[in-house]
Amino acid sequence: MFTSPYVTPWRSSLKLLGGLLMLLVAQAASGEGLQYQVLYRGVFSIGSQIAIADVTLRSRHPGTQADYRESELVASSQAYDYVETFYPIRYRFRSWFAEDLSTGLAFEYYRQKRRSNIKHRLIYLDNPKQPFVTRDLVAEGELDLPALLDGSYRRVSSNAQEARFDRLALLQHVRAQDLSPGREFSVRVSNGKRMMDYRVSVEARELVQAAGRNWQALKVRFDGVRINELGHEEHAHRPIFIWFSDDPKHIPLRAVSRHTLGKFTIKLRKIVESPSQLARLQVG
Repeated sequence: MFTSPYVTPWRSSLKLLGGLLMLLVAQAASGEGLQYQVLYRGVFSIGSQIAIADVTLRSRHPGTQADYRESELVASSQAYDYVETFYPIRYRFRSWFAEDLSTGLAFEYYRQKRRSNIKHRLIYLDNPKQPFVTRDLVAEGELDLPALLDGSYRRVSSNAQEARFDRLALLQHVRAQDLSPGREFSVRVSNGKRMMDYRVSVEARELVQAAGRNWQALKVRFDGVRINELGHEEHAHRPIFIWFSDDPKHIPLRAVSRHTLGKFTIKLRKIVESPSQLARLQVG
């Protein structure tokens, strides 16, 4: 059980969790749903590993006329009373990206701490003149969100531009790659505040237990690198490690990220062939 009264450091560690959650995504090519559990071990749990949240991931084609796909991640601590009392977790991330995974179009960020404390952003990635454009949906209304959801959204420009992704679309892009051990590549990514380079390296083949079975897996390292005020490169966070199934689907099986206050682990619990069968977590 959580014992520390210090909320601010815990918020800092949960920001890292938010980034880790966004580096998990469901298969876009078919109707696949994934269920995960988030585990934490650190100063707030007195060194024990405890469950703090559930995560569901879905993917879909927004409509027959859409030339893009959508992935959605929902995270909630509603099933864990000790977390709800201390610091409720409510996240929703949605990402829209080109059918051929060549670039991202837009992504949604929704976070709710309390009923009156909501952040809701829509970040556009398809503007050829700017790397990204961030809009506040709380202040400005839904903007293009309904169009993105129903498949009627049209890109700002179809002209060739630098490929850019959010962190959900990044994972779709990575899953489509040849993940042979030793391979390294970089991808341009925005978190809605700045642009970063994510450097991806496939480290090894390992055996991983997830969803009630053993998997042959590929351990992949993600390093987020940004440019600081002095024009120098710096790491945006500690490395994040994700284990993907060693097969054409490259299903995310396990993810691990460390923080000064502890270690977060996300483990796959169940694969659901029909995303509509997934229990709906209450977010927003």
